[in-house]
Amino acid sequence: MKAIIMVAGVGSRLKKQVKHLPKCLLTFGGETILSRNIRLLREHGIDEIVVVAGYRAALVKEEIESNATFVLNPFFRVTNSLASFWFAQRQVDLYDDLLIFNGDVIYEPDVLEKAIATEQSATMLIDTSVTSLADYRLKVRDGCVVDQGKELSDEQTSGEYVGIVSLKKDFVPIYLSRVVSLVEQEERYGMWWEEALFAIRDEYRMKINVVDVNGYFWAEADYIEDVNRIERWFATGDIRRESPGMAMTQTAMAATPGGEY
Repeated sequence: MKAIIMVAGVGSRLKKQVKHLPKCLLTFGGETILSRNIRLLREHGIDEIVVVAGYRAALVKEEIESNATFVLNPFFRVTNSLASFWFAQRQVDLYDDLLIFNGDVIYEPDVLEKAIATEQSATMLIDTSVTSLADYRLKVRDGCVVDQGKELSDEQTSGEYVGIVSLKKDFVPIYLSRVVSLVEQEERYGMWWEEALFAIRDEYRMKINVVDVNGYFWAEADYIEDVNRIERWFATGDIRRESPGMAMTQTAMAATPGGEY
C-alpha cells in the first residue's frame, strides 16, 4: 500500500493565524500534522509515502527530509488538488492499493486502521455523527455515496467527509486514467481530487463506498474552531464538537485585534 498526502494549498481560511506556514506544518502535541501523518503511516507498515506540495514547498520538503517522496505542483495558485494529484501520477503504483489524504487532517490511529482495513474498491471515510455541523457533506444510500457537497441540507446529509480515501489496486488504474483525462483533455484544473471519484461513479456507475469513523477523533484544520478542537483533544482527549453557538462566540473572540481569522 502507498499513501499520497496532498498539501499544496495556501490554506486561506487560516492564513492570518498560520501566516507563512502551510497548514500541514501546524504543530500539535509537539509534532506537525505532516510529520505525525507520516509517522502513523510508517507505524502501520506504509513506507511508500508521497507528499505533493505547492505553497511554501521548501518548508514542506525540509520537514519531510527523507521520510517521503516530494512532488511539486508549481501551479498551485491557479490549480486545485486534482492537478496536484496529476503531478504525482508517476509515483502511483498501478498494482498496489492507495490511500489519499488531505494534508490538513489529523486523526487518531483507529481512523487510519479503518481506512487500511476496508476491502471495498473505493472507500471514502465518513463521520455519521456530524450532520448539522458538517462542512463537506456526503449523502449515503446502501453504504455508497450518492450525492455530496457543502450545499446539502441537514436532511440530505448522512455525515461529514473525513478527507481520507482508500483505493484498492483494481480501482487505482481507473482513477488515475480519469484524473489524466480530466486534466489533459478536459483541462479541469480547478477540480478537487475527490471529484474524479464522483465522475467515475456518475459516468461508469461504479460504487463509492463509505466507512464510518463515528466515535473516533479526527479534524480537518480549516477554521479556528478546528484548531481549538484539536488542541483540546491533545490536552484532554475530548472528541466533542462545538455547538454552533460556542463556535460563533469563539469566532467573534478571534476577530479581535491580534487574533483575526
